[in-house]
This record gives sequence, structure tokens and C-alpha cells, in this order.
Amino acid sequence: MKKIGLTGGLGSGKSAALRFFYALGANTLNADDIAKHLLKSNPALIAKVRESFGHDCYENGELQAGILAARAFCSAEKQQVLNAIVHPPLREYLCKYLQASSAIPGVMVVEAALLFEAGFTELFDLNILITADTAVRIRRAEERKTLSPEEIRRRIALQMPDEEKRPLADIIIENNGSEDALQEACREIWESRIRVS
Repeated sequence: MKKIGLTGGLGSGKSAALRFFYALGANTLNADDIAKHLLKSNPALIAKVRESFGHDCYENGELQAGILAARAFCSAEKQQVLNAIVHPPLREYLCKYLQASSAIPGVMVVEAALLFEAGFTELFDLNILITADTAVRIRRAEERKTLSPEEIRRRIALQMPDEEKRPLADIIIENNGSEDALQEACREIWESRIRVS
């Protein structure tokens, strides 16, 4: 199994790229979905979240994602606290999953928003960065209507700048255009760098 890490900031288009790689034949995995699963099911992690961010982050055993997000993404310090709680068990899960699937032929693309920040790059054979201008990213994020404009700008400000990510990436896709252009860029990279014959 060829292992590919896929990352990009809020509104960069990394989730769309993951869909395109899936359509091209890749197995896909979203690290953020795994992190959410761990936040709901890992007792040690749940205890740390309650201690660090408040017992009301869970109600009747259910994660209150909005409450946790509001508290964790209000500052770089709080975000680092959450990352320090989530990243070790997430790394353990990813390592086990990738190891278990290593003998299977084909390609595995893992979308991870904090691929570089979490130090996950060595888990993969290639690491792809999807990047876009800040104004484009803000517009795309606003179109989803899941976060307020203030929340979008705050989250982007908390993320590692693309200038720092670029030297860490093996492949960079500039995604300031249409989804069709992104799809074509993904197809070209699939054919030239990723596809297992």
C-alpha cells in the first residue's frame, strides 16, 4: 500500500481533493473523522478534555462539539492544549491502521488538516499540500455557512501559514481556480506520482 498524506488549511480544497483521489481509485481516510471518533469513545482522552475544557463539553456522555470548538479555537494556547490531548492517540490509531493495511495493494490517501503540525509526515511516502490565497479560502469557507466570518478568520490565523508548510510538502497543488481545475491537477499527480501499476 502506497501511503499519501494530504493537507491544507481551512477552505483550501483538501476535502474535494480527497474525493477526487477516491474517484481515481485510492482508498481514503479522514484523520479529523478519526479524531472526532476518539473524542467520543476514548475514556482517557475524554477525561483530559473535560479536565482541560470543562465537564460540559460532554452531556449525557455525548460530545458537545460546538462547546469544545469554541473553547479550543479561541487562542493558539488553547488549540495547543487540545492538540496535545488528541494527537498522541490519533498517531497511534493511524500507525496501527496503516500498518494493518500495508500489505494490501493500492494507494491510501489520508486527509489530515494538521499533518505538518502534528509531525505525521514520516508516516507517509508522499505528502501533498493543497494551498490557495487567503481571500479564496475565506470565500469558500463562508459559502459552507458552518462558521461565522469571525470564526473563519480566527481559525485561519491559528493555522500554520502556507509559507511554512511549503518546504515540508513533496507536492504542492495551487488551488485558486475551479473544482474542475483541482480535479485535473489531482489526476495529473495521480498518473505521474501516485498510481501503483
